[in-house]
Amino acid sequence: MNLLPVLLFIFLPKCSQETAGKYLLRFLTFCQKDVPGDGQYDIEFDGDQLFYIDPVTYRAFQRLPEFAEQWSFDLGLAQDVYVSVGTCHYNIPRAIKGENNPPEVIDSPTSLIFPKQKIELGVPNTLICFVDDLHPPIVQIIWTRNGQQVDQSEISQTNYYSNSDFSFRTSSYLDFTPQEGDIYSCSVDHVSLQMPLSKFFEVQLQTDWQVETAVCVCGVILGLIGVITGLWFIKKTNKSCQA
Repeated sequence: MNLLPVLLFIFLPKCSQETAGKYLLRFLTFCQKDVPGDGQYDIEFDGDQLFYIDPVTYRAFQRLPEFAEQWSFDLGLAQDVYVSVGTCHYNIPRAIKGENNPPEVIDSPTSLIFPKQKIELGVPNTLICFVDDLHPPIVQIIWTRNGQQVDQSEISQTNYYSNSDFSFRTSSYLDFTPQEGDIYSCSVDHVSLQMPLSKFFEVQLQTDWQVETAVCVCGVILGLIGVITGLWFIKKTNKSCQA
């Protein structure tokens, strides 16, 4: 599968009395060869997605809905997206031919699994599977609970966000209620992998006994460090007196 990301960079200067830097506003159009109706159009600012425009309905969605009242959309944005995605599909075969059929860039993803909030038994929470550094941005993420695949209605996934090196990242969210001993897994399947990349999360809580034990161990370690430091100073003092 051949991919052609089209990127437009705009640098906006930022100045202050102490430092001078730059902001990066990026418009990203993404499409794939021989996949009708496929496409992605993002507006990003300093690596964070501001807007995502659905290439089918041409509706714009904010990455942070709570700030929706502070943003207004250009009325011509839908037309821009239509033209940009169409141009992307039009140019893919011509770009491939012009570059003498270059090999597709394939990067293997990395993944992490972690809870959104502190784990409390019986309290609803969310597990996050963060997948990064992948290309092409086509990945299948499967969740299991105690070895059984979970219902898709409990899962949601973000769009693919672009990285500065033109790789992509995405996150999958699983709503769950922690029960002690439950084991969750997030398996990532990608064209670069011979077998899915799986990460596991076991619901465990620190008991009072575990906390007390950890405090005691830390106290012993600090005590030993103090003794060693004291002996070192005594030895150094003795050498100074002998001199």
